[in-house]
Amino acid sequence: MKMKSFVLFLLLVSWPAWGFSQQKQQQIKKDFTTSFSNGNAAQLKKYFKGFVNVNLPGEKGFFAREKSQWLLQQFFQEHKATGFSLKENGYSGDNYYLIGQYSCDTTLWNVYFLFSPGENSFQVQQMDIEQIRK
Repeated sequence: MKMKSFVLFLLLVSWPAWGFSQQKQQQIKKDFTTSFSNGNAAQLKKYFKGFVNVNLPGEKGFFAREKSQWLLQQFFQEHKATGFSLKENGYSGDNYYLIGQYSCDTTLWNVYFLFSPGENSFQVQQMDIEQIRK
């Protein structure tokens, strides 16, 4: 009887947190899909905090959030979006990740974002955009 009560208690306590996490996950997917489809890095501003490990064509290193967002916007300007599809997302430990495919004209790019938990949401820890084919 005590075990059933304890299991029920754990479910009740963890259910709201799980639901909140699911809501955040859905919002991140929506924001990133919209941003990459429209080529607009400004929509992702709330996810850039602190420093980000950046791997973009011609740019690699740790950059402050403003510079990271600017580099992404430069990428969008140089490689105009013709499509974006989210291929995979999930958790690796406490971190959340997104993997997608970005297309512009005849070039395809792999897109990888790794998020770490922040105060009220996830924040970009790493972003990689690598060319697959031309």
